Amino acid sequence: MQLTWFEKGQSFYAAGDYDEAVEAYTKAIELDPKNTLYYNNRGLAYTKLCNFDQAIKDFDSAIELNPKDATVYYNRGNAYCAGPGDYRLAIRDYSKAITLNTRNADAYYNRGNTYGKIGDYQQAIRDYGKVIALNPRHGEAYCNRGIAFRKIGSYPQAIRDFDRAIELNPKDAAAYRGRGYTHADLGDTRQAMRDLTISVNKEILDYLHSDGIER
Repeated sequence: MQLTWFEKGQSFYAAGDYDEAVEAYTKAIELDPKNTLYYNNRGLAYTKLCNFDQAIKDFDSAIELNPKDATVYYNRGNAYCAGPGDYRLAIRDYSKAITLNTRNADAYYNRGNTYGKIGDYQQAIRDYGKVIALNPRHGEAYCNRGIAFRKIGSYPQAIRDFDRAIELNPKDAAAYRGRGYTHADLGDTRQAMRDLTISVNKEILDYLHSDGIER
């Protein structure tokens, strides 16, 4: 059975051939210029190619066709973050995605990360709390909330979150590093050195593993 242009685009995208995916999605759009999904998926392919301006234009087109699609707002928020670094517009889009789908843990998580980038750690903490309420095993949310707690000087809460992140993922170098810095803030040099040493060792092992070197 012959694949449609959209199906070809999906295959190219799954294979990591984003240039070919863009071409296939463009053919699909030419045949059906009112299909929100085609613009959204071409926007995703452009995002992978770091062509963020074109990605945002495609997400704009998708939203114009269907302003109730939470996924497109989320994707545009990611493009704003990764490309022009327009964090305020990214937060706006994540917030819209959350309004349309209040159980969108990814939108809460990325909005929390974005609030952290602009130094609004209190709001970041609230968003990570939403993520954890929706998914209590989201280790990255615990780790990042721990970082935000440390930023505002709430060291006991930070350590509790790093402990939980490590419990969920003992390989999380960032959680050990964050806990190490927090112990240093508290003057516990011995525990700080222990955690920071573990963090460095895990980062080295991850690097060797990513290069295909046996552990």
